[in-house]
Amino acid sequence: MSRSGHPDIHATVREIRLISAAAVKHGTSPGFRLPLYGALIFAGIRVLSLATAALLLPRGKFQELHYSLQHLMRSWDGGYYLAIAVHGYSYEPGNIRYEAILAWFPGYPAAVHAIAWIPGVGPLRAGLGVTIAAGLAAAWGLTRLGMMLTGDRRVSLLMTALWAVAPGSLVLSMLYSEALFCALAIWSLIALVEQRWLTAAGLTILAGTVRSSALALIAAVTVAALPSLIRAARARQHVAAWWRPAAALLLAPLGLLGYWGYVARAVHRPGGWFLVEKNVDNGFDWGHGTMLALKDAIINGPTASKALILLVIAAAATLAARSLTEHMPVFLHVYTLVIVLTAIATGPHFLGSKPRFLLPAMLLGLPLARMLAPARTWVLVPLIAMFAAASTWFSLYLMSVGWPP
Repeated sequence: MSRSGHPDIHATVREIRLISAAAVKHGTSPGFRLPLYGALIFAGIRVLSLATAALLLPRGKFQELHYSLQHLMRSWDGGYYLAIAVHGYSYEPGNIRYEAILAWFPGYPAAVHAIAWIPGVGPLRAGLGVTIAAGLAAAWGLTRLGMMLTGDRRVSLLMTALWAVAPGSLVLSMLYSEALFCALAIWSLIALVEQRWLTAAGLTILAGTVRSSALALIAAVTVAALPSLIRAARARQHVAAWWRPAAALLLAPLGLLGYWGYVARAVHRPGGWFLVEKNVDNGFDWGHGTMLALKDAIINGPTASKALILLVIAAAATLAARSLTEHMPVFLHVYTLVIVLTAIATGPHFLGSKPRFLLPAMLLGLPLARMLAPARTWVLVPLIAMFAAASTWFSLYLMSVGWPP
């Protein structure tokens, strides 16, 4: 413990390294085999999710969407990302349509554009390739981080599986940026745990070009770096001992700030990003939209869709509170809490998208994974499959009532 009574972050990191070493000793190395299993589980869940979607789309209320499976994967935000990947950003002063498209960050369409030129690939296949590769990378990293934190194979794999079946996870099979952001985020957090400061900063810069959720990563880098810098200053250590965390602290925000600066220049206003958010009926509203939805549900009775969304929000808040009891570095707690708080406090017109906004809070599944770990495999496999089918139905249902995923 530190003198202030709080856990010493370096002591926690040392303990995590000891857990990882013990895992290697007992044949549960986080290096190759286990993360591969996590990626394969993720891939199997995504295939099951798409099969469920293919089964549901021609039936019942979902027929009104008039979606084929391919159309589903490129629908909603996917169309904007494809347009940016092909044509880039266009802006004409006073034209709200061009102004609004700046709400979609450039990182994902840039990755699509980077491989779409290959003969026979094209933008759609390139987008699916980026999404699939990023999802597998995120699952690999999440399994590895779970093993580093717990030293338990079963808990680590369950945590990855639960993330893959979370409400809103259908977008991990669509042309959305969540998979890419989650991949960059989880590997940045791994780098922070291992104190590879420059790697963490570089990945955070890239994440800042993908989603504004990078605010949570910037907060994590800040919380991780500051104690090292304070100790170095007190001990008057040589610059070689602290320049890396200092560089990470300074560099991490550049991706997000850089895009915000680009938007400000494009719309000729210093607060251009916030103007764009307002134009697409989104933005940070301190949870006012969520509270209005809750108040309306209590007074007038909730619709089925609104009740489901509020249930997801309540579950996320409960798991976030429960995750605070997990023994892990403080910056991991900070990252998770910032993701959850910003997801809940974003609105007011994107209530149906909040499950998707919560997807980067990948460690929320850790407490639930610990609870499920004692169950037998023959119980867990059909349970996870049921969760995957239910999550797919949930996303399609929200689309069928007019809410974007």
